[in-house]
Amino acid sequence: MKKITLKPTLIIFLSFICGSLSLSAQGLIKEVSLEKQIKNSGFIIEGEVLSKKSYWDKENKNIYTLSTVQVHKVFKGEIVTIIDVVTPGGVVGLNAEIVTPSLNLNINDIGVFMLHDNNIELQHMSKRQYKPYSSALGFYKYNLYKDVAANQFNKKVGITTSFYNELMSHTKTGYIDVTNFKVEKKLSGYNQSKNSLIPSGITFSPTILSAGTQEVLTINGSGFGSVKGKVGFSDADEGGGGFYVDALDTQVLTWTDTQITVEVPSGAGTGRIRVTDSSSDSAISNDVLTVSYSEINIVTNQTTSGPNVGLDVAYPVRHANDDASGGYTWQMNTDFDANTDAKASFLRAFETWRCETGINWVIGATTTLDVIEDDDVNVIRFDVGNELPDNILGRCTSRYTGCLVDSGTSINLFVYEIDIVFNDDVDNAGSASIEETWNFGPDASTSSEYDFESVALHELGHGHQLAHVIDSNNDVMHYSFLNGQNERVFGANNIIAAGNVQSRSTSGVVCGVMAMTDYAGSCGLSVEDNTLEKSISLYPNPAKQQFFIKSTVVNLDKVEIFDVSGRLVSDIDVSESSRTKTVNLNNTAKGMYFVNIHSEGKYITKKLIIN
Repeated sequence: MKKITLKPTLIIFLSFICGSLSLSAQGLIKEVSLEKQIKNSGFIIEGEVLSKKSYWDKENKNIYTLSTVQVHKVFKGEIVTIIDVVTPGGVVGLNAEIVTPSLNLNINDIGVFMLHDNNIELQHMSKRQYKPYSSALGFYKYNLYKDVAANQFNKKVGITTSFYNELMSHTKTGYIDVTNFKVEKKLSGYNQSKNSLIPSGITFSPTILSAGTQEVLTINGSGFGSVKGKVGFSDADEGGGGFYVDALDTQVLTWTDTQITVEVPSGAGTGRIRVTDSSSDSAISNDVLTVSYSEINIVTNQTTSGPNVGLDVAYPVRHANDDASGGYTWQMNTDFDANTDAKASFLRAFETWRCETGINWVIGATTTLDVIEDDDVNVIRFDVGNELPDNILGRCTSRYTGCLVDSGTSINLFVYEIDIVFNDDVDNAGSASIEETWNFGPDASTSSEYDFESVALHELGHGHQLAHVIDSNNDVMHYSFLNGQNERVFGANNIIAAGNVQSRSTSGVVCGVMAMTDYAGSCGLSVEDNTLEKSISLYPNPAKQQFFIKSTVVNLDKVEIFDVSGRLVSDIDVSESSRTKTVNLNNTAKGMYFVNIHSEGKYITKKLIIN
């Protein structure tokens, strides 16, 4: 399905009223050391983001965002005052592209950038364009309230007293001041502000909400002032770490001196709430808000009438009938298809999504296309050469198009293409102290392996339009992933979140395109797996004190029982028992569970309710 192309006259008109869209989402990134970043970066600066704008590349294949950065200090490289940092994804007109993971910069962000030369030809070129080394990890963002510079994995306490010195110990030279910007003065100002905070006594309800779904949080306290300020939520893409994502002005619904109502924005994760008044005084809650799940939003000010003209508004996204058969047809690149272990591992993750959530995804013919671009092909592939940053395990690209509705007061946006690329060499040519490899399963990964099925499950989650959460308790959409970690089972929140997206995706026509239909095909991966599914029955369901597993054809090996958070509750060897296995549930709490039944290197998953 092609993106919507606006008539030239309409494009010119929208350029005056639109501004830009902003996106929020991330993916799975390997940790990379500061020493390695400095070694592989040709240009290292301290800078501040002044503005940002998105452009197509010269061939209209991908969208990139240029963030214009004021250079304050140079730690390595040439002396310049202004540069553009190029990051994948962005929005042009009514077309958007989200690339996860990638660096998502905001205006007024300050920190240290690890950069190298940009090799992408854009429709807008400037003299000095750079790309971040190691993607989102290539920016150490400053938290001036806490005197911290941090990325997703590393937190450097003491910007001027420690972080500067560590940088210079690796560059073997001092830094050069380009402007008169001094972190010390900023820190002094924030510390004075902290001693006289006006907002106080922050409480809120409810304590558990989802993000990006327009759920409303009520905040109580005092000293908020009568003029609307900002409400910040723990940044899920950064794993919290003292960094916040602010709700849009249009998401702050009411504001008085003692009470605020606000929609929880996409990108918010579990953590404390920050209230900043109109004088820039801030206070942080003692209690923690739990964000159970998060959905991707696109933020735009493109409405042409109504109360939100010129204001940023967060819109949910949805799927549609992209392939004229009810959903989306994916195609494996021939090289990926030829890797039988990788293919089988990906299909297990693929099957989990469509069988657990109903999303209408099917696998079509293989393709020789070996690029990620706007080409009407939903491709699954390995990267070529050093295409992916060397710390990226996998990357999902979602492309959107949309239309104005309700007389120009609102916008509908839907997915028209999804691409996924995996790093073919997670060890980066032996750069790690321990050689790291992919584990394609079905056995669990070890400490020297990254679990391919788990990574695929996560990236497909972004393709389903779920954003990150901060929940290390086995949530497949948790913002980070470790070697030796296996996350192959959905929790209840994953299913609820995906169900929300699926519900609106099947609700009706969007921008003239028919709605998606629920997947109605078989949930078997192959004839062999279908035989396994048909030969095994689990009963009674719901169960109380015990349940039974009956096998009519195959020999069973073991039974694993997981709760909805993905925690292994029980692991039972059933290899020596009869065709009918009895599983006792003594002291097992009521609720929903997932039962993995293994046979000869394969397994099927069945839901079980315990009353």
